[in-house]
Amino acid sequence: MANVDVTIKILSPIHLGSGQADVNVDAEIVHDAFGLPYFPAKRFKGLLYESALEVWEMFELSGLDTQNLSPLEKIFHRQSVSEVQLIVPNFFIAPPAKYERLCAEWKFLQSAFPKIFTAKDVLDSFTSLRYQTRLENGVAADGSLHNLRVLDAGTEFFGTITLLNADEKILNLLALAIKNLSSAGTKRNRGFGRIECTATFDDGSTSDMLTEKFFAKED
Repeated sequence: MANVDVTIKILSPIHLGSGQADVNVDAEIVHDAFGLPYFPAKRFKGLLYESALEVWEMFELSGLDTQNLSPLEKIFHRQSVSEVQLIVPNFFIAPPAKYERLCAEWKFLQSAFPKIFTAKDVLDSFTSLRYQTRLENGVAADGSLHNLRVLDAGTEFFGTITLLNADEKILNLLALAIKNLSSAGTKRNRGFGRIECTATFDDGSTSDMLTEKFFAKED
């Protein structure tokens, strides 16, 4: 079993949509009951697969011997079944122990002082609203003004990925996929959603170290 501590740093405003809306916000982001934003596990795993596939395609274009998609399939099980298991959690704004303390503190404050401390106040401290409109002939179209909530740049998320029955090839591919992952959320072509991911493995090696070691071996 391998545990991989992953940090996701938000480099530009990002919209991780929840699919929810209210009278004030047309497109809300995911957050917990206390107003603390988080990065959903399923969404990160999907992005990680896309990144790993991109890495594999880069191998092919560069002439590296990829042989087949075996390590990729072993991790993500898109077309086959393997003994390897990739367990991805939700990523929160603090490491697990600290996040639990934060939740306990906010639960107490919001319960004891409901008019002073609300989930919305907490969410507002991490986010901002962006307004957009659609133009027709250089003029804003009637009824086209809408907004969306974005998570501010500088926020970091933390979580630990677990890999069961993984060999060196699989760990290397995971390290490269994490290193390659650079965007998430919607409206990425407008400067939103730039991220930077780093990882630390059980033996203390990082995604950067494993990436350098891998390419040194290929040379």
